[in-house]
Amino acid sequence: MVTFERVRYQNFLASGQVPIDIPLATHHTTLIVGRNGAGKSTMTEAVCFALFGRSLRNVNKPSLVNSINKRDALVELWFHIDQTAYHIRRGIKPNVFEIFLDGTLIPQPAALNDYQTMLETQILGLNYKSFMQIVVLGSSSYVPFMRLTPASRREIIEDLLDIEVFSVMNGIAKDDLTRVRAAVDADTQERRSLDDQLRMGESFVARMDEDYEARKAAVQADIDRFTAELATLEAQHESLTNELASYADAESNLKASLAKFHEYQTMLKALKSKHGRIQKDREFYASHDECPTCAQSITDAFKDERYVEFDSKEQGFDTAMTQCQKLIEKYDLQQAEDQRIIAEAQEIRREMSSVSASRSHHTRRISELTAELVKAPATVAPQTVDLESLREKIESNECAMVTHSGTRVIYEAASSLLKDSGIKSRVIQHYLPIINKQINHYLTVMDFPIHFTLDAEFNEHIQSQHRDDFTYENFSEGERKRIDIALLLSWRAVARMKNSASCNMLVMDEVFDSSLDAAGTEEFLKIIHALEQSNVFVISHKTDTMLDKFAHVLTFQKTRGFSSLQ
Repeated sequence: MVTFERVRYQNFLASGQVPIDIPLATHHTTLIVGRNGAGKSTMTEAVCFALFGRSLRNVNKPSLVNSINKRDALVELWFHIDQTAYHIRRGIKPNVFEIFLDGTLIPQPAALNDYQTMLETQILGLNYKSFMQIVVLGSSSYVPFMRLTPASRREIIEDLLDIEVFSVMNGIAKDDLTRVRAAVDADTQERRSLDDQLRMGESFVARMDEDYEARKAAVQADIDRFTAELATLEAQHESLTNELASYADAESNLKASLAKFHEYQTMLKALKSKHGRIQKDREFYASHDECPTCAQSITDAFKDERYVEFDSKEQGFDTAMTQCQKLIEKYDLQQAEDQRIIAEAQEIRREMSSVSASRSHHTRRISELTAELVKAPATVAPQTVDLESLREKIESNECAMVTHSGTRVIYEAASSLLKDSGIKSRVIQHYLPIINKQINHYLTVMDFPIHFTLDAEFNEHIQSQHRDDFTYENFSEGERKRIDIALLLSWRAVARMKNSASCNMLVMDEVFDSSLDAAGTEEFLKIIHALEQSNVFVISHKTDTMLDKFAHVLTFQKTRGFSSLQ
């Protein structure tokens, strides 16, 4: 059972910076009074916000911050479950959401939604819809159970009876069933494929056996052909080798010719240089009559002697240059011939390389064909099909099909048990008489003599003392309110029996102000005073007639725009 002990809030709706602190488990009955807008309902809004991060009404989250201070809205809620104490802090501007267990902060997961889910499922066992049905009655956003859709009614009942886990399990079972059915289909498709492969493989091996002899003869013929061609290539290679031997000196001859060619080119260049110097000396004597160094005169006789010497040397240089030029031309022709011979040798080498490649190819093919010739009939083709591997896969597939088929039977049975017409239906059928008995008990106590029952689909059947059939909408507002109260009290009784969504807090928001007459009010007061383990808060404007009916009174007032307790 959840026991709410205390709520404190500030800068939340009409409350200001000064916190409002309200005990929730001190008094059995508490009357909350005050003028409109004084903040009477803010306590309930604060509890709802602390638990679920939302308002009771259709108000967006930023609108919950006090419109004057505009920040630092903070709600704190203390409660305990059995011997474990919890403390929730939730705020806006800045955003705060913290849960403490016995004073120690519970670490937040990566996703804030997971933190909220943990609070509702693992701690409270209470979601927003259930909170609205067993804790709050009469708020502006309250939707009576009888005006909910059948699906929403079922969700609340399953939550109260603590059987919503079957819905979760059913969803998991359906997912697993879908997965295992897909696995069975995949196994079936795989088996068909494997059978086709095995059939084709066996047919292929049979054809291989039939064609083996023909293939063997063809391979032997190829071996004989390659062997004959290889003998021809061997002879051709030997002939080319002998022919290449005659070109052994071609490279050295070319080097010698090139050396002589460059030698005489160098010599010719030197001769031309010396011949040029003689020409410069001749021009000097022809243009000078006096030595520029010693200033002595140069006689014509001396010049004639020098000219004769120059003529003799020029004649020798001309003869030598002519001989050099002839030798250069000779060795130029020689190296051209040597290069031609080398080219012929290279062509022979290329032909030998081609012959060698053909010899290697023929040798390899003879080796391959010989190896192929000695293979068994079923392996002449290079591993086209592995029949043994296929048979092993078929055996593995059969095991998988047995396993998946057995699992499918289990999941189908589980899904059948977990769907709405299965276990949940049995549980609901068990508790429906108890629920209907509780509802009619509270209707009788409130002096509303009708017979009210819910069926397995949570549709109502209402009969009067005269057995006339009615629906919820046939009744007046006050009569409908009696039914709403009876349902709420019944849900709380069932929750207490199941110890699922049971809690101490019950809020009646202006229930007595319009819907119930004096007799109905008196009867209801008797009921709430008789409730066990409950702390009832009644919000009302009937301060004149209600004050002495309650153990405690909270009076709210609004001063300078902020709500406060007197």
